[in-house]
Amino acid sequence: DLVARLRAVGDRRYHDKHPFHRRLVSGALSPDQVRAWVANRYYYQKAIPVKDAFILANLPSREHRRAWLKRITDHDGTAGNEGGTHSWLALCRAVGLDDADVLSERGVAPGTRFAVDAYVDFARRKPWLESVASSLT
Repeated sequence: DLVARLRAVGDRRYHDKHPFHRRLVSGALSPDQVRAWVANRYYYQKAIPVKDAFILANLPSREHRRAWLKRITDHDGTAGNEGGTHSWLALCRAVGLDDADVLSERGVAPGTRFAVDAYVDFARRKPWLESVASSLT
């Protein structure tokens, strides 16, 4: 059945199986490699609420939009709760990166920028169901 086949693919191919991820969590990366990963991952993290806003704008009902709205506030925060994107800046500082440097996006690899921007554009242009499906792991 389809669900079993998808689970099998996930068991073999989910991001935690990737050699880079395994090196990251095992401590085998150099400090510069960790910093590069954090800076690039921040670019992705800051794009998530933008992607979710495009999805939100395309959802077919008030109920759907209300359910999706939490995804944006989880990342962007609310008054008194800075949100997940802000927490990523704390991680940037923890690995020795400067906020201004990270926010300038100078360290974002061209491939990361392309992939993240394409993902956001996909959510903006595709039907809401495809966009929602692309957001759920």
